[in-house]
Amino acid sequence: CCDIALELNEIFAEHDLLQYRTFGYGHSFGSLSHYYGREAGLEFREDIETILEPGMVVSMEPMIMLPEGLPGAGGYREHDILLVTGTGSENLTGFPFGPEHNIIRK
Repeated sequence: CCDIALELNEIFAEHDLLQYRTFGYGHSFGSLSHYYGREAGLEFREDIETILEPGMVVSMEPMIMLPEGLPGAGGYREHDILLVTGTGSENLTGFPFGPEHNIIRK
């Protein structure tokens, strides 16, 4: 999990956004809800070295918060539920991703 967090840190840093990221990038997904039944050792942070294995279900939710006064001020968070497979992952969320899909137009 730490490798994923470090790679995301690099992406945020390339765009000068690392200082605006929130704590962690995701976590395991509980059997009853996003919280109950979660595995404490499966957080996408730099200090967690858990290895992802096929069959695990995780929530990926990178988020940034730009302070008032900066262009684009406010927060943005993608949130996808992924099933870890033997060859990668399957996105169980089923919604298109990216900021353009999260704008409510009048």
